[in-house]
Amino acid sequence: MTSLAEQLKRLALPQNDPSLLDRSEVASLLFNCKEAATIDRDTFFAIGCTGLEELMGIDPSFEEFQSSLFSSTSKGLERSVQTKAVNQQLNKNISLFLIHLSPYFMLKPAQKCLEWLIHRFHIHLYNQDSLIGCVLPYHETNLFVRVIQLLDIKSPTHKWHWMDPIRKPGVPLARGTVITHCYKDLDFMDFICRLVAKSVKVFSECPSNSAQLRVLLVFYASTIVSALGAAEKITDTMVSLLLPYIQKGLKSSVQDYRAATYMIICQMTVKVTVETSLVHSLMVQISKTLFKVPSLIRDGLACLNLLLQTQKGDKLGKKPFNYLCKTPELVTLLQGLSAGYDVSPLLRYLLPHLVHTIVKSDTESGETENDIYIKHLQVILESIPLEKDLDCLLFPWFSLHFSCKYTFFYKPLQKILMVLSFGRYPKALDSVLEKHLEDCTDEADQNLFHQFISLSLSCGKYEFLEDSDTSLLLSLNHPQPAVRVLALQHLKDVIETSKEGFDQAFIEEAIFGRLKDDNRDVVMSALSSLEVGVCLLACEILPGLECVTGMYSVYLSFLSLYKVLEQAVKILVKEEILKEKKELLDEAVMQLLPFMIITNANSKSSDWKMAVCLSESDLCSLHPLLKGWPEALEEAVKSTKSAELVGVANEKMILLLSGNLTSGDPSLLLQMVDDLILVAETESDSVRQKVTTHIIGSVLVQCCCNTQMKENYFPVAIRVFRFLDKKIKNLRTCESAEETPLNWSVETVEETLVPKDLLSAYIEKLNSDETAQAEESAMVLFLLKDFINGLKPPLSFSKGRYSEVLFKFLSILWTYGYNLSNHLNYEVSAMLQTQALYIGYALLESQTNQKKKQLLSPSSPVMVSLLINLGSPVSEVRRAALNCLHSLRGIKESLFHPVLQHLEQKTEEIISDPTYVAQIMETLFEELETQPKQKSQKKKLLEALENILDCVQNPVFPSYIARNLMKILHEIHGEMVLSHLLPALDRLLEKVFNKPEAMLKDEVILLHLILGKFNEYSATLLCKNQQSLDLFIKSLHAAKKIYEEIPPFQITALGQITKPFFAAVSDGMVQQKLLNVLFDLLLDCKNPLCAQTISSVFKGVSVCAEQIVRELELPEKTKSLATVQQTRRQKMQQQRKPQDAELAPETSHFSWQRVMLILELLQHKKKLRRPQALVPALFNLLSRCLEPMASEEENMEYTKQLILSCLLNICQKLSSDGSKVPADILDKEKFNVELIVQCIRISKMPQTHHHALLLLGAVAGMFPVSNTWNLCFGSSLWFPNIGHLWLAVERSRNGSSFLTPALPHPPTALMLVTALMPCFFFLLLFYIKRESTWPGSTCILTRFYLVQH
Repeated sequence: MTSLAEQLKRLALPQNDPSLLDRSEVASLLFNCKEAATIDRDTFFAIGCTGLEELMGIDPSFEEFQSSLFSSTSKGLERSVQTKAVNQQLNKNISLFLIHLSPYFMLKPAQKCLEWLIHRFHIHLYNQDSLIGCVLPYHETNLFVRVIQLLDIKSPTHKWHWMDPIRKPGVPLARGTVITHCYKDLDFMDFICRLVAKSVKVFSECPSNSAQLRVLLVFYASTIVSALGAAEKITDTMVSLLLPYIQKGLKSSVQDYRAATYMIICQMTVKVTVETSLVHSLMVQISKTLFKVPSLIRDGLACLNLLLQTQKGDKLGKKPFNYLCKTPELVTLLQGLSAGYDVSPLLRYLLPHLVHTIVKSDTESGETENDIYIKHLQVILESIPLEKDLDCLLFPWFSLHFSCKYTFFYKPLQKILMVLSFGRYPKALDSVLEKHLEDCTDEADQNLFHQFISLSLSCGKYEFLEDSDTSLLLSLNHPQPAVRVLALQHLKDVIETSKEGFDQAFIEEAIFGRLKDDNRDVVMSALSSLEVGVCLLACEILPGLECVTGMYSVYLSFLSLYKVLEQAVKILVKEEILKEKKELLDEAVMQLLPFMIITNANSKSSDWKMAVCLSESDLCSLHPLLKGWPEALEEAVKSTKSAELVGVANEKMILLLSGNLTSGDPSLLLQMVDDLILVAETESDSVRQKVTTHIIGSVLVQCCCNTQMKENYFPVAIRVFRFLDKKIKNLRTCESAEETPLNWSVETVEETLVPKDLLSAYIEKLNSDETAQAEESAMVLFLLKDFINGLKPPLSFSKGRYSEVLFKFLSILWTYGYNLSNHLNYEVSAMLQTQALYIGYALLESQTNQKKKQLLSPSSPVMVSLLINLGSPVSEVRRAALNCLHSLRGIKESLFHPVLQHLEQKTEEIISDPTYVAQIMETLFEELETQPKQKSQKKKLLEALENILDCVQNPVFPSYIARNLMKILHEIHGEMVLSHLLPALDRLLEKVFNKPEAMLKDEVILLHLILGKFNEYSATLLCKNQQSLDLFIKSLHAAKKIYEEIPPFQITALGQITKPFFAAVSDGMVQQKLLNVLFDLLLDCKNPLCAQTISSVFKGVSVCAEQIVRELELPEKTKSLATVQQTRRQKMQQQRKPQDAELAPETSHFSWQRVMLILELLQHKKKLRRPQALVPALFNLLSRCLEPMASEEENMEYTKQLILSCLLNICQKLSSDGSKVPADILDKEKFNVELIVQCIRISKMPQTHHHALLLLGAVAGMFPVSNTWNLCFGSSLWFPNIGHLWLAVERSRNGSSFLTPALPHPPTALMLVTALMPCFFFLLLFYIKRESTWPGSTCILTRFYLVQH
């Protein structure tokens, strides 16, 4: 092609495109080009309007286009003859619509709308950029390729020619191709950026729609960032192109747009070094708008950090710093970033400005203004490590401002300089000071520098003490105890006088450190200082207690240390300190409880004195757990011999503590139990801790045995069980060959507490450093025995003997592993399940026949639980369950005896196949109906099945039990089965509609399984039981999806309406009701899957035409008349009173949309009985379509075509070869030919003419010759205007390719003429006869000849 030709082609207008002049092929998204050429404009308009309505249901913003692009006036708009202003407005509307459409492009409604725009407005020619912008984010889909194939981009000079290679093969556009073209063609990059900016502007007007930008913004970010990364070099042109859009992104409040902008900035700055002015501008923009989107503040700081890391950070000014410091969260966010990233670039920018602002401020007026800067600097130095020599640069920044004399008297700055700097960065400070001293030559500067040194060393801990000639800090850690005592005395004076220069953290650290001292005098002095600190500084007491008790545990041999602990208790355990601090009191009790336990009966020992001291302290009167302990200990001392005192005292403590626990505040019980278990599980080799563990274990077990505790029994029991379980496992790891002495055998001792002699012997051995493994094992066994004996059954357990409760507990273990919801948050493994089954087998073998009979009763869960395990995926579980069932097979009186016998015969098959049990149950209960059995055996089988079904519907049984029972009964069907399940179905459906969020996964699956019981075997129940019909219809309306991976109940219920099921519903009224519900669902349906399922259901079932007629019935007032004479008479009356049609109101609500949906379903319906019954109803509808009021309805032409097509299909079913149809099958009077002719006369649509003429041809073949003559020419409608027939034929001939896709078999022109041959034959005879009397006949015959050829 020459250059001139290229220029002319570019100048050519879209309306001159050759494709617009060729009607044999039409551009289309949904159809192929030849098929689209057969579809008329009204059909395309109907498709587009349908899509728009569906989109408005999703997004109301589409309503604004209903009156413009999708209005009835748009059908006649031809943009090639419009003015420039009109076309500009049209382009604006199309562009805006495509922006709104882009998020929904992959949905079918959006594609329908595009189909209308392509057909009517030729957007593939006029609006190529907008169309490509709409679909570009989906470039990796086949649908995108389909759009590109509509464009004429073959010319090498075309803007979008680079996409041409994908058109012919139809493969998606690769992401790599898009990225490569993006950085090579900057116009394309600009196109993407402009598209995004425009879309953001459109959707920003409605903040609720911002989520719809996500697909476009993900495409934008991934494409631009990848293009910048793939480009070998980022040029200035590329940077200048992106900058305006970067600024828009930073100013935007759309979260995803701003995030994408941050990503682009980061990628750009990593690849290229830009000028400082641009870095400054970007920093100002980012920091200024940082808090516009709070969720992206951290990302914005990360972007700033990377920007400063990759670019030159000099001379960036103070503006970004001022913006950043306006938020109190700045340092917190920096701290979070520093945990995973290097934030030193950002700190390198921030810290100099912070120091400069703080130091240069006026201390009198600027202190309040600079508080925020001081706080930022302080927190940064405390919490963020200064890396990459940043600490060495920090102090030079301070030293630059030494000339400001006010700096030394600014207390917040003193704190920063003195405390933080010396603590965290001493080496950096030393090196900087040394260098500064070398460079300092001026005497004034030297004096200033010495002032700084003095200031730095003037904090309290570096203060020199006169008595020790060293600093306080060194004195506290001096090797001589006397010096340490002097330092603590000085510290006590500091606290009492509130001397400045000391912070509380240093004081507490110094005191607690000396409490761990190995010298008694130092510890006592530290306690004296702590006593003052607690009173004046509110120092924490728990660290002090920990230090003292820890030291006491280490130095047990030193009796003098008892005085230390006694003094500590007197100082720290005071009513005025602990009374109002419950948590502090609880912690103190738990920390000191081990020291209250009697481990030594010697009244002179430190342990005894410590226990007595604590019992006499305020601790016992303040805490409810220790209430009454001083009196109990005193009584034990007075009434017990010294040799037995340890056992008796500890027994009294166990009873006292357990009694106080159970009788106290129930709301505090669980927390107290947790605290006690934490103390008991503390790992230590000390005698005190080991004894404490057993004492607390006994206390907890006694609580579980106490009948007073009801409210929190099970939570406490679970905690105690876990504690004992750990103890047993610890014993297993250190098993000893030593056997338990016979005197303390668990079987022979009947006490409910650990024997006192055993506890005393255990403590005695520990005190003697002997091994006490046997005693410890015996005590754990006693605890376990007492715990088991004290277990209480839950309220749901019926009152009965122990074995019944035990088997109910085992039933839970056998089945809880199948619980999908796991609301107890406990996992029963297959191993535990198998172990429990074998335990159950052993117990069952030992039961009497009477007991086994009780366990097989309907009220017992044993049989049901074992049946469920036969479907377990683990073969060993199935084997163990079969063993249990075999042990019950001897009870012939049980109603489950036939079932057990049958299962025993199939043992090997069940063990091999987890699904085989369902087949066994099917075979067993099928024999109930098919094979002759004894009456008693049949009765047992029936009762067994009813019992199992009652377990499914009974709400007492958990849903996971019911679900697994339904799996076993999967192959068992019938009325009886369904009727027993109706209460469960009712209960679950009620929950679905009222509390769907509370539905458990087991309940959802159970409901699906119950719906599966609606089949051909139980369908007759719908005719007998109104509740079953109501519940089934209710399930058809359950459209909500509760779990993503499980389909809605509606789909399952629809799937049950099969051909056998519908045929088995013997009552026609019930069938009618089901059809009515199906059509109503289809009318209101918004789920494509539901609509598709309804279509498949209707296509599959066999329906009688009379049932369809009832669904198509019109209001009484608007019904059409059946015969030609009645129609003619009615028409004459209407001509006399034309105003009646306008004044007649609608007598009842009628939905044309519903009729249209039913007619569309009939197009593909093959299994229709007595189709001729539909003929009067269809003509009635056709009459309504032709009324003036109906002409205002949208899609009415399409409805006419559907009616005519249905009539034609009926004719073809009644007479497939076009032969005569007997009158008893179809009366000729039922065919209202005048209505068909009126369709041809009124309609301007060639497609309507097609169907009408095809129907006339079919009628001519179905009736005799005379009848055909009367049908075709007996009407006054034809005779005076016979030339109109030719007009219709010519219209039909010219438009014979315009067919709607809703009709499955579009007629060809040849088929049309062939079908109409009988009519044309009679026309020919008629015109020859009239040739001499009617002018123009020769012309008509000539036309007929031309049509034939």
